[in-house]
Amino acid sequence: MMKKGKMASKGIAIGNVRTMEHKEITVEDKQCDDVGASLKKLNEALEKSTQDLEKIRDNAEQSMGSEHAEIFDAHIQMVNDPEMKGQVEAMIEGEKLCADNAYNKVANQFIDIFSNMEDEYFKERAADIKDIRTRVLTYLQGKTPNDPSLIDKDTIIVAHDLTPSDTASLNLEYVKGFITEVGGLTSHTAIMARALGIPAIVGAQGALEDVNDGDTLALDAIDHNVYVNPDDATLEKMQDKLSAYKTYLETLNKFKDKETLTKDGVKVPLFANLGSPKELQGVTENGAEGIGLFRTEFLFMESDSQPDEATQIEAYKEVFETVQPVIVRTLDIGGDKNIPYIKQPKEDNPFLGKRAIRLCFDEIELFKTQLRALLIAAKDQKNVRIMLPMVAVVSEVRRAKSIVEEVQKELDAENITYQKNIDIGIMIEIPSAALNAKALAEEVDFFSIGSNDLIQYLFAADRMNEHVSYLYEPYDPTLLRLMHTALEAAHEAGIDIGVCGEIAGQLDLALVLAGMGMDELSMSPSSILEIRKTLSKLNSKALQTLTKDVLNAKEASEVKTIIKQFKDDNL
Repeated sequence: MMKKGKMASKGIAIGNVRTMEHKEITVEDKQCDDVGASLKKLNEALEKSTQDLEKIRDNAEQSMGSEHAEIFDAHIQMVNDPEMKGQVEAMIEGEKLCADNAYNKVANQFIDIFSNMEDEYFKERAADIKDIRTRVLTYLQGKTPNDPSLIDKDTIIVAHDLTPSDTASLNLEYVKGFITEVGGLTSHTAIMARALGIPAIVGAQGALEDVNDGDTLALDAIDHNVYVNPDDATLEKMQDKLSAYKTYLETLNKFKDKETLTKDGVKVPLFANLGSPKELQGVTENGAEGIGLFRTEFLFMESDSQPDEATQIEAYKEVFETVQPVIVRTLDIGGDKNIPYIKQPKEDNPFLGKRAIRLCFDEIELFKTQLRALLIAAKDQKNVRIMLPMVAVVSEVRRAKSIVEEVQKELDAENITYQKNIDIGIMIEIPSAALNAKALAEEVDFFSIGSNDLIQYLFAADRMNEHVSYLYEPYDPTLLRLMHTALEAAHEAGIDIGVCGEIAGQLDLALVLAGMGMDELSMSPSSILEIRKTLSKLNSKALQTLTKDVLNAKEASEVKTIIKQFKDDNL
């Protein structure tokens, strides 16, 4: 049994271990005398790679649509390209190179050719060949590609870390849980796990040393236990616990189609955070009253080239037509989220550098294309709102609004129908924005507090750095008072304010935020029903008293004590 890390998403999972490590493939420059064996190895590797890509294509078509699947059709064609294969065979036969050595040389030649072309489309094909090269070389060296999209049985992923592209390709029908060696409660892996209701433990240092592929693993992300190859008695106990947890979740379902109301009838709308249209099922199944944060990065990170206007319109419409209202965050790239086809400078402090709205101002055509797509996709929807991330000063809001107006004029000139009465808001996630909320409120239609970044910027503590994790403290009254300052400014100006950071989905802090008077709370869908049920048992005046006591506290430990006492007295 290992007991490490932090519980990032609650639940129970049982499955086989699948380890994921990103290791560079090394190829020795050597010869092999058995030409026949090398040619056979090449053909087998190409055949296996083709089979993999066909499965990935089918999964992509089912989960993301035919347009995304077409990418893998192109990959299949490249794997079987007769010119490339012919050159590899010639090197094996003429120079007696080992199959992996020959394939690597030919693939690198093609990568260099495409990389040096002026046409952007052909330049982007170099990335496709790199991806294919890795898969084929893995098979040529007698290994199996660690491709999460090919998982076809109940599995628990154990990894050093999971990148956004890793998580985007997971077969969510079979992945039952995550354990990562790094990351905190607001890492992308943790956020995704909560969004999908998948049990997860993060920051479990040395986890990869404790398991092997195929091990049976029971993940208890309720009592914080992980059992590797448990004995029959322990496995039976965990299966019973899993069954009991499923029963508990079923008891919450009676709150699915209800409004979120306190015991005395005060509304506290609970919205969902959404990472991509693939998560819409979880949003509807958990009875979200809207989308409080629609992250649009998924479109840009799942593709090897910038999605065009039509592609974006299709994806946004899928969300807008399923749930209302929707708050859409414009592209938030930078920091720990990078896209290879968008040029970004190497920065010593990327979280303090060119990211989010700052990057969009530099990549103006990318920004305008997204705004066009959003406005067109929302043409029949009156409850779509556009939210700008990482706003620090008033001038940034004014500049963004002027770009929106410019896009609207272009659409008018082209006689294209779009939503003309769309609200523009900002995320409050930089202390300067919270402290200057009064001035910012005069410029926008709404606020939404992004607590994940607000905490790390307020305390100068990287939220991914375990060495300063003690400073990343959402219960600190300094943070809560700063949020209250932004709320007062918003309500004084007559605009709405919500919270879309991860703290909104933590039951204890959700009670404080409800008592504070937030107009909506947006969270991972899996958190909604438990919070809705709890709020239904509490009076709004009691929640207001709780918040008042918390705002007068001096430190996080005192806040936790106040909340615990409140729950003991009222629940």
